[in-house]
Amino acid sequence: MFSTLLSAVLAAVVLAARANAEYHTIRFYNACGFGTPTLLANGEVLSTGEDYTSDGPFSSGIAYLQNGDQCGYNGEKCTLMEMTMVNPTCVGCGSSADISLIDPHSFSYATSFAYFNGCANEGANCAEAGCAAAFYYSDETQVQVACQAENAGLLIAFCADATELDANNLPGASGSSGAASSSSVPAPAPSSSSTPAPSPSTTSTYVAPTSSVESTLSSSATSSSAAASSSAKCPARNARRALRLKRSAEPEPFAFPPAHRHGLRATH
Repeated sequence: MFSTLLSAVLAAVVLAARANAEYHTIRFYNACGFGTPTLLANGEVLSTGEDYTSDGPFSSGIAYLQNGDQCGYNGEKCTLMEMTMVNPTCVGCGSSADISLIDPHSFSYATSFAYFNGCANEGANCAEAGCAAAFYYSDETQVQVACQAENAGLLIAFCADATELDANNLPGASGSSGAASSSSVPAPAPSSSSTPAPSPSTTSTYVAPTSSVESTLSSSATSSSAAASSSAKCPARNARRALRLKRSAEPEPFAFPPAHRHGLRATH
């Protein structure tokens, strides 16, 4: 019974120690669509894009975006991230991070950082050459960003502003590396709808219906044509017929009443 109790106590101590153990996660987000995020400490490459979690304090780390062999092993010729991640044991002695463009480093790609899981979104962004957020001389300590939270993590972003990102919900994240996906969006799969596809339409010639007006006009045209043909054959007879029709159409002369006629004569 004593041994069982001792085992339980030891297990509780181990769990408590693990719960209180210091750790810090370095996470990358590459929105450039090229290059390899690289994290080093003590001359050793610790990550090429995937999350890195330290077991205890993480001191004197550097990071940069390697594109081919553009950057030196320690980030020469490129924008450099510098960081020390540690739980504070006194006021002002917690984590610290900065961006360095001190020679032999120089601006290469937009680089930013922000803390998460403590001091959320506090950081800096160097989006272009000559940015005010970077070191150019070693005495410009005002560009360092500190965090006094325990077990704080650090998000490092390329071609994006880490201070505006949610490190635990990165846009277009792919796996644990937090790299933005550069693959194209696949075309949607064909729909499985049961509605049959429309069959090809049969080409047919449309014949407009003949209206009564068209029939009348056609008949009139036919009659006129026939009359013209008849006139051409018998011009003299048709001329006399036309004259009779004209005379019959003329109005009869107005006949004055007898009394009125007499009055006209008397005047003359």
